Amino acid sequence: MSDAAPALVILIVGAVIGVFLTAVGVVKTVRYQGWGKQTWAPPAKPWLSGAAVVLGLTLVGGIVWATSS
Repeated sequence: MSDAAPALVILIVGAVIGVFLTAVGVVKTVRYQGWGKQTWAPPAKPWLSGAAVVLGLTLVGGIVWATSS
């Protein structure tokens, strides 16, 4: 079980960072155009893209670390 601990830490830290970036993107969207529109605001797109990249790399990194042992 101790071999899975680093993978779990990678997943938790990556998820926290990804959720934070997503929240920033949503707040930027709401402040830019309000709740009525259903599109992402231009200032929020880099934050949301960054969140997607972080979450994807976190998932891949956790899987690779867990299966490499």
